[in-house]
Amino acid sequence: MAAGKRKRSEVRGRGRGGNSDAQARLKQHQIADRPPIYAIGNFDDRVTVLTQQHRALNLAWALIESGRLPMAPDQERCRIAVLGGGFAGLTFAAALINKNARCTISIFEERDTLLPLQQGSDTRWLHPHIYDWPAPGSEAVAAMLPILNWTAGRASDVVVEALAGWSDVVEGRTGGTKVELWCNTRHIQLRERDNGNALIEWVGESRDVATGRAAARPTTVGRSAEFDVVIVAVGFGIEPGGRSYWRNEVLAQPGLEHHASTYLVSGQGDGAMIDLLRLKISQFRQDRILSELFGKRAELVAELRGLRTRFLNDPSLSLYEAFDDLTGRRTVAGRQMVDARRALTLRLRRDTQVILQTKPTVRSIGDLLGPDVVRTSFQNALLVYLLYRCGGFTPAAGDTDEVAERFKVAEPFIIRRHGVDRLGQLKRLLPERLFAPIQEAWEADGCRAWRQPSNIAWQGGYFGTPGRASDFDKLNSADKAVARKEYLPGPTALMAASIAGAIAGHLLALRPGTSHLRLTIHRVIEIHGEALLQQACNYVGVGPLDQARTIARTFPADNATIGQAYRTRRTIRIGPEVPRRELDAAMRKLRLNNASRAMARDVRFVAAMPLLQPSQEFFAPSPVCAILYFDSRDENFNLTEHEFVQLGHLLAQTFEAARDARETGLHRVDNTPLHGLMTAAPPALALDPGVARELTLVAAPPPELKRRFVLNFDHSDLTPLAN
Repeated sequence: MAAGKRKRSEVRGRGRGGNSDAQARLKQHQIADRPPIYAIGNFDDRVTVLTQQHRALNLAWALIESGRLPMAPDQERCRIAVLGGGFAGLTFAAALINKNARCTISIFEERDTLLPLQQGSDTRWLHPHIYDWPAPGSEAVAAMLPILNWTAGRASDVVVEALAGWSDVVEGRTGGTKVELWCNTRHIQLRERDNGNALIEWVGESRDVATGRAAARPTTVGRSAEFDVVIVAVGFGIEPGGRSYWRNEVLAQPGLEHHASTYLVSGQGDGAMIDLLRLKISQFRQDRILSELFGKRAELVAELRGLRTRFLNDPSLSLYEAFDDLTGRRTVAGRQMVDARRALTLRLRRDTQVILQTKPTVRSIGDLLGPDVVRTSFQNALLVYLLYRCGGFTPAAGDTDEVAERFKVAEPFIIRRHGVDRLGQLKRLLPERLFAPIQEAWEADGCRAWRQPSNIAWQGGYFGTPGRASDFDKLNSADKAVARKEYLPGPTALMAASIAGAIAGHLLALRPGTSHLRLTIHRVIEIHGEALLQQACNYVGVGPLDQARTIARTFPADNATIGQAYRTRRTIRIGPEVPRRELDAAMRKLRLNNASRAMARDVRFVAAMPLLQPSQEFFAPSPVCAILYFDSRDENFNLTEHEFVQLGHLLAQTFEAARDARETGLHRVDNTPLHGLMTAAPPALALDPGVARELTLVAAPPPELKRRFVLNFDHSDLTPLAN
């Protein structure tokens, strides 16, 4: 046996052990063992662009951390087939590229371009978190993904943003991962080889990987190849027997006729509900209507958050009855529910009449939003309930053709939203031996064993770092400096850089002879339940600064000097007369090298100042919302206690001004909290006793804001309609 073959078998053997959490995730994705086939979201009820991307990243993480994929340069490459060039397939491939996996990835897309369903779709709006509404963070316009990130917008614009991200990932490859792309693929057939691998046959066109473009004279060829792993990322699919949800139409536009048009919407899921709402609410957009109806009704939103939690956890809950109960209460929230209904009445279109046709057994809105039937998301169910209470549509149970005949609705005005054939594409791809058990599982319990939660499984900074999580120490200093990056909004980075620059100017005015001063700001974020400190701007100051773009990298909240400022909620500085070797030892104790490169050899002064929210009301996960960090290589650089007090006042005032500016009309910039409010802070922790000599607490209390605050400024194109 060749040495390369031994390396590959060792990788597969290790895959049967490894990270137990990763193994559990793999079981939810693996629909066949010989050959190894993994599916992304084929059998889940909650399928959005973002949840599919989460599942794709979770699968990539699980395959890597379980040892199923080779990662070391001396291991033989693994061949991976990705069936589908949509959001899930591209996100999965991009993840392996970023991790520098030792793989050759072949992407097969049966249509002419990448992301074909949403490309050119100008009448569909995508918002990454709207299906979590009214949970904290659901208004955030960015998907906040480490790769292939996108922001709320028309589906066609989201595609452009995602493809630009894909191109950046492909162009930034360092050689570990190779990729080929085939479009217009036909006759994709999979069968098992004697060695347990998959043999795939196809006819298709080879395309440029970064752009998806064809050559000047594209040629179609028939090929076959052997693959170690197959990823089924066929995505949303197309509804059989009707116009695709993603095709452009004019439902949301005012009619040009002089009479109202009657439409029939057939279906009970989110697609049908969205088209119903578009037909009956003027200038409809999910985020806009939710903001207008509920944005200033805090008591009602609090009640709805609790109700949504019950909805997700109690299968016996009737949303119809719960909404009715809330509307009838003589409370602030109850009155606000009535006010929301009245506000919606003013937005009804008068140029359309809509019949909502449901199955014969669903004879009322109470049935539609009841526990045995409801198939729509919480916020769509709420809007449909309010629309019904406004008299905005007529429910009708029965067969589509029979209801259309009863209400005299012509075929062009019938909108069918009956979902996709989930098994159809698998049946076309897989041989009968592999498809039969899937069909049996579907008929038995809807393939419950292959339901995949979309909550994040990876740790913060994971996809911003090559290799497995345990390989970080093997990176060189230059790679460590730019590793562990996560999404950082541009407006947040701009604001942090402006504040950091102003503070640097203040410190240099205090110490005009300073030859070196380096300063940055970290914000507090949370990923996978772990608090992280993210560098919100590149270093500013004077003298040698980092040439590397360290912006957006993340640190565990207990690491290094900034971690001590976070845990103690006090300003931290270097102790008096601490030799450099002792400072290095302290940084090792504080695990600086676990998340970053080593500190520069000639740094002589370090300090970190936390900015606090009021402890009686703050956004989770901590009263700390930001941390100012600065260091200097000057032998005699120092600040007095009084100067630390002045610095704290300046830090607080600049952030107060930033918050007040948003509240007085930045319009296209929003500062969205990602987590809920807390009213009791756990006690701050003591300074790590292992570094109590090298680092010390500044006596003056840290700066505290007057009101709760989060550093998450981001662009928003949401313009509310005038009242």
